[in-house]
Amino acid sequence: MAETRHWWHSLNRKITFGTLAIFVVGIWALSYYVTHMLRVDMEHLLADQQASTVAYVADELNHALEARIQALEKVARAIDQSLLDDPAGLQQLLDKQPILQDLFNSGIVAVASDGIALADSPVVAGRRGTNYSSNEATRTALTQGTSVIGRPVVGRVLHQPLFNINAPIRDARGKVIGALFGVINLAKPNFLDRIGEHHYGKSGGYLLIAPQYRLFVTATDKSRVMQPIPMPGANRVQDRRLQGFDGSAVDVNSRGEEILSSSARVPVAGWIVVATLPTEEAFAPVREIRQRIVAATILMSLLAGVLSWWLLRRQFSPLVAAVDSLAAMSSTIKPLQPLPIANQDEIGQLIGGFNTLLETLGQREAQLKTERDFFSALLQQSSDGVFLFSPDDLAIQETNPSLCSLLGYARDELLAMKLSDLVGATAEDIRKDERQIAAHRMRVVAERNYRRKDGTVVAVEASAALVKTGGRELIMVNLRDITERKVSEQRIQQLNAGLELRVKERTAQLRTLAGELVLTEERERHSLARDLHDDLGQVLSLVKHKLTSLHGCERGTDVGRELDAIEQLVDHANRSTHSLTFQLSPPLLYALGLVPALEWLAEEIERIYGLKVNFYDDGAPKPLDEMSRTTLFRAVRELLINVAKHAKAKIAEVTSLRLDNSLSLAVSDDGCGFDYQDSVGMAVHPGGFGLLNVRERIDFIGGQMHVDSRLGEGTTIALTAPLAALEVKVTQ
Repeated sequence: MAETRHWWHSLNRKITFGTLAIFVVGIWALSYYVTHMLRVDMEHLLADQQASTVAYVADELNHALEARIQALEKVARAIDQSLLDDPAGLQQLLDKQPILQDLFNSGIVAVASDGIALADSPVVAGRRGTNYSSNEATRTALTQGTSVIGRPVVGRVLHQPLFNINAPIRDARGKVIGALFGVINLAKPNFLDRIGEHHYGKSGGYLLIAPQYRLFVTATDKSRVMQPIPMPGANRVQDRRLQGFDGSAVDVNSRGEEILSSSARVPVAGWIVVATLPTEEAFAPVREIRQRIVAATILMSLLAGVLSWWLLRRQFSPLVAAVDSLAAMSSTIKPLQPLPIANQDEIGQLIGGFNTLLETLGQREAQLKTERDFFSALLQQSSDGVFLFSPDDLAIQETNPSLCSLLGYARDELLAMKLSDLVGATAEDIRKDERQIAAHRMRVVAERNYRRKDGTVVAVEASAALVKTGGRELIMVNLRDITERKVSEQRIQQLNAGLELRVKERTAQLRTLAGELVLTEERERHSLARDLHDDLGQVLSLVKHKLTSLHGCERGTDVGRELDAIEQLVDHANRSTHSLTFQLSPPLLYALGLVPALEWLAEEIERIYGLKVNFYDDGAPKPLDEMSRTTLFRAVRELLINVAKHAKAKIAEVTSLRLDNSLSLAVSDDGCGFDYQDSVGMAVHPGGFGLLNVRERIDFIGGQMHVDSRLGEGTTIALTAPLAALEVKVTQ
């Protein structure tokens, strides 16, 4: 049995059969190519021969039909109206035309313009007096005045297959006054017999087809005479011929025979002559040559196989001896010895290379033993838990003492377990990590929970990577206990949470204090404005009243002029007090609300700075508390003053809209614009909010500020505040 397997796997056998297979495939491919090309060349040769023959036959038929048409036309020109009126004279004329009787084996017939036969030669009973106007060809000759070859039909008088050739009879003015037609009986010997009675080759033949009538006129196979041609689709080549194809082709006919056929046209009748030859006869020489080539190929294949086997067996005998020596050495525990070299050929070089390989393998084995001992010592001495598992079934293959100590298992217990028995993760997560390691050949580090033997859980940092050992790919995992680190992280998180809570509380306190500061500042402004209006304003009014009462006493004197000057100063002080009162705390803002105050502000800016300010409000209610109302008013005032002083604008616009639960205030101008990024955080003018202060105040009331400005294109600053939040502040 062992010898049988050795023979089956023998290199001698493989090379012999491989060489033989290549040779056989090559010789068979060559024989196929030769016979195929021989068939193609013979097909071309036979097709050219067949096409030439069928063209000759078609040309002969065309000449024969033209000769008959010309003979009819010549006799028709000799007939005039007087002869048509004299049937006896017409009969005598026809009887004197023996050539027509030779050309037309069933005679000739002369008909009047109404299609009634007047005379015929030779005389056939029942033919005179018959009306032939129903005959399509005769009717065409009478109505159109052209010579026509009729459709092959079974004659009404002769009751045999025939066709006629018609020529018109004209008077001196060229008018058609009758017709003369000759009848060719296909059942009698006729000029078409050269087609119907001759074969092409031994088993081939001819077909004469009238495509306009889809009819076989005549054929070598008499069963096809006067039969309709097959329906479209039954013979692909024949369908192409009816559509105008003339040439040679190989195809299967409607009877299931593979034939080589060629065709040519008979122009005068519109008929087609087809020559057919079965391919079984046409390519018989090719089949004989192919059989001879096959026999020669088989003989050469057997001879090449025997010679190859003998030669290879002789050449591979040293290699077989070396294999036997290796088999003998592998059956003992003795170390491998160099193999003997018989010849210094390629096989000798192969055995020499094998001997060198044996020496190299001995050196590598010693190096691997050293590395294996080092890896084993490293594994045993590692403080981290280390184990290897198979990625196929997750079975643990090796472990170290540190892992046994970490999880509380004995080594034998761990080697009988799978990774899924230890790790606190789903099988899908484990497989996902495996695929990532195998696909990218990279180390994966993750935190996992492992189960100890006593049921408790230990948090570890797992580092996994793909390693190769013993010819297998395993995954090595290092486990480091991170329980203490987890506890420290939890403590840090708790401290961070407490710190964030305290920061939030302090931030809330600062926001509350800032709000109180704004309200306090506004109350002081309002109190100062009220004091200016109530106290200083009244005093100035009283002084003016007193000065007015003195005008009459000293009018025109120096004292009177001084009193006028003092009165003007008092008026100026009174106007300044009134303006300062409105700037500190506009009464309209508290009495009527934000929208009326903004309308008044637009008028004041135009009066003071000469800047045209257009104000638009959508009329929707805008409930605001005192702090929000004051903040928005002062922000718009500051923005308009900035426009008046710095924008070089001609027109400014303030828009007040309610969008759902938000209030939108927009200040736009057609001024020079500015680079907003370069101006963030800079006060626009001393004592003003500045864009940064405006943004902070708007943020404080829960709103937003958006600046859209380009150099030379003006500026639009939009302030948005949520009305819903402001309404809550009012209720509070």
